[in-house]
Amino acid sequence: MINLTGTRSTSLKSRWGNAAPIVVLIFLSPVITELLAGTVRLSNIWLLVPEMAVYGFAALLIREVVRRKGRGWGTILLLGIAFAIAEECVILQTSLTPQFFPPAFDKSFGWAYGVQWIYLLAILWYESVYAVVLPIYLTEMFIPSKREALWLRRRGLVISGIILVLASIGVWQLWTHGGLAKYGPSTYQVPPLYIVAALMVIAALVTCTLAFRLSSRHSKKNSRRAPAPWLVGFLAFGFGVAWFLMIGLAFVPPATLQGISPIVPIVIGLIWIGVGLSIVWRISSAGNWQDRHRLALIFGASLASTVGGTLEVLADAPIDIIGKYGFDLIAVGLFIWLTIHMRKWVMLSRNQNSV
Repeated sequence: MINLTGTRSTSLKSRWGNAAPIVVLIFLSPVITELLAGTVRLSNIWLLVPEMAVYGFAALLIREVVRRKGRGWGTILLLGIAFAIAEECVILQTSLTPQFFPPAFDKSFGWAYGVQWIYLLAILWYESVYAVVLPIYLTEMFIPSKREALWLRRRGLVISGIILVLASIGVWQLWTHGGLAKYGPSTYQVPPLYIVAALMVIAALVTCTLAFRLSSRHSKKNSRRAPAPWLVGFLAFGFGVAWFLMIGLAFVPPATLQGISPIVPIVIGLIWIGVGLSIVWRISSAGNWQDRHRLALIFGASLASTVGGTLEVLADAPIDIIGKYGFDLIAVGLFIWLTIHMRKWVMLSRNQNSV
């Protein structure tokens, strides 16, 4: 008699091991983007399921395409921006919907030519970083054995793409026929030309990003030293909190901003993005840049999301306020736990290398 127990057990472990990073990434993407920011609350937490299918599978597809191309984090960010454009201007269309920004139409600060430009800029950066870059970064760091590997075969790519398209249609239906109604009745329809224009921008951005190699996947390390991890986290927190102020500007009554052109915060926001990118690029190319710094970067940015998202729930029911703080505490606790264990892993690795 042939004993297949060991073989079957090994096969199951291998399958779970291969599926683990996929499951973690699909879960983390909407949690970091929507739950910690307070957009998804305890009373509507079921929304995480369709959002996993949109945010999660988009991040998964972007990660797989970039890894197959041998590209780096710059490519992931650009493709993340392309996804954010799809989310904002095709799926949800919030940046093109005036009733989402009371008072509506030209009375909204930053609204011009059928677009809320301040909100569009703020959310494109937020969603590309929080829904795509940070979850991929954290998943690859959390499961280091799969960091260099491909997680999907070609069939998996096709299935993931189908899920993303179907989920996007479903989320569009949920939003336009349900979620948007809470902002008041409106007969306004987003002009189809705007959606076509958004699709063209997405196609051009994806094509150009994949056609031209911006940088090698592995950054060349230099003799510079990265700041201490706590300082990296503090910088990420500061940049993140300031960006939430940018998001909030789209909802500030224009009367409080008389005499200020919307172009001013848009230019400041673009400069802020440039400064943040240059700082991250510089410190991440340092010779001593390690997972401890990466975790601090993600921790600081995520903590900024929890703080900035507090304003989302202040006027909500007590159960949602309690839920928000509960989720925040769980997230902070998990980050602290991961930080402590990462220190232990680093010390263990040093001890093994010294033997």
